[in-house]
Amino acid sequence: MKEPLQEDQRQQLQAAIASAEKHCSGEIRVHVAETCTRDALIEARYWFQKLGMHKTALRNGVLFYIALDSRKYAILGDQGIHEKVGQAFWEEVRDAMHPALEASDWVGALCAGIAQAGEALATHFPYVGAADINELPDEISHSK
Repeated sequence: MKEPLQEDQRQQLQAAIASAEKHCSGEIRVHVAETCTRDALIEARYWFQKLGMHKTALRNGVLFYIALDSRKYAILGDQGIHEKVGQAFWEEVRDAMHPALEASDWVGALCAGIAQAGEALATHFPYVGAADINELPDEISHSK
């Protein structure tokens, strides 16, 4: 399968994730798909489970899902963070990302969304020092 990201894009996204996770005990991942033939939130739920994001101790994982060719995206927070911020927060992040996505700056949109999610995670799940472990890899996953 062809890699949808250029190396500099991958590095930018991983740096945004590392920066956000530096201030919280939450876990953030990005999944990039080429196409999405169904609702983006349904697809995000599929990848959330497939990537094991529901297995964090505090249920505080956040997945950013984007289908490049289909121009669809979704943000999905696990139970722990969702109970703290509510649906309106995810809609706010989604809406804030929209202008950059419309301008085809999907890396910039994702980096901004990751930063916004990281702030919420830091508020509700602050960094706990040496006891904090990175429960999920920061690598960007991808699919067709």
